[in-house]
Amino acid sequence: MYGIDFGTSNTVVTAGSGGSSRVLDLGEGGVLPSLLYFERDRRASVGHEAMADYTDALLRFKEAGNLYSRFRFFQALKLALKDRYFEGTAIFGEYMSVENLVAIFLREVKRRADLAGGMGSGDDRLVLGRPVQLSDDNATDRFLQDRFAKACRLAGFSHVDFVHEPVAAAVGFIGEKKECVLVFDLGGGTLDISIARMEGSAIRILATAGQDLGGYLLDEDISRARITRHFGSEGKFHTMTGRELSMPRWITDQVASFYALPLADLTRTRKAIRDLVYDARDADKAKLKGLMEFLDKNLAFGLFKEIDEAKIELSTEEKTAIRFEVKPFVAFCEEVTRDDFEALVKPRVDSAMHLVMIALGRAGLDPHDVARVVRVGGSSRVPAFVAMLEGLFPGRVEEGEVFTSIAAGLLEAKERGLVVAP
Repeated sequence: MYGIDFGTSNTVVTAGSGGSSRVLDLGEGGVLPSLLYFERDRRASVGHEAMADYTDALLRFKEAGNLYSRFRFFQALKLALKDRYFEGTAIFGEYMSVENLVAIFLREVKRRADLAGGMGSGDDRLVLGRPVQLSDDNATDRFLQDRFAKACRLAGFSHVDFVHEPVAAAVGFIGEKKECVLVFDLGGGTLDISIARMEGSAIRILATAGQDLGGYLLDEDISRARITRHFGSEGKFHTMTGRELSMPRWITDQVASFYALPLADLTRTRKAIRDLVYDARDADKAKLKGLMEFLDKNLAFGLFKEIDEAKIELSTEEKTAIRFEVKPFVAFCEEVTRDDFEALVKPRVDSAMHLVMIALGRAGLDPHDVARVVRVGGSSRVPAFVAMLEGLFPGRVEEGEVFTSIAAGLLEAKERGLVVAP
């Protein structure tokens, strides 16, 4: 049996039976970036291999026009799958549902897992981690869980059970002491919390809570605050009647749509940009041309990587810089200090603290009743969130296995009966 933590940023697979499991090496180590690349008439690639194929394609097709017709490169597919209003996209002229698109990624993950030869080698049974809350509407939440299950079946799994991600992580952190443990799981797409303790030989989940708050949202915050202006967000254009209007934000927001942009039909956006170039102020024309080139050359991942690496660097450094160019129209170097970043994300930190208090309230606990707080998920390393937790739980906050804790607990959570109702 496989356990898969299909994360927004990274995917981890475990295999096991009889009460034990281990993380599988999928050919690039145990943590596989959740990236998908494919061209016509070739096998899809995932992870670091997908990133290398994308980089190679940018060079091979650099003289071509619209690169979306040449190759496709996707990130954060999990966010697309949990978007109730996104159903699919046209790829190489044919419509593909979001379930089929995710299945391409998961099918390749399964193929690699089968080749890894773990204890569950070749098994088609799966325990999949899922966020605590896919939607605040129960019917929509069930619909979205069914969508995840369908993608898994299309990928070759005959039976799928679900476990809440922070519950899976909690399984590995609960000791024999009857003390409360809070798991703070802040990943790429969601913030999920569980509170649990041992009661006899059983693990009791006292409360869970979740919301859409993760690393991608922080990256988008940085982009909208510091980057989109280089592509014309603060620009002006003149109407046929001579009025001067502000640039439509939905157009320049394409720069911040890191996961959605590769899935979008950009025909309307391109036409709008072309029209605006003629009517824009002279100072904004080059920025809009840069935006058009940014879209046509499929550069969203390159900018995302620069912003994401800067965000990570600010966890250990007091300042960093985001450098990017779209020749010959746009080139910039944005210096960002940790103070700048923390001021920018303060509303996110406040929201995370509010969710922690909601979870405590559901469990009927106060902060002093919690013996240990374990941080997992890559974004849980952001100092502003660490400081918030330390303020609530002084001296009781620790870091778990940031990228593998969820996957490591999935199979045991199923054996303990901690699965989500279908």
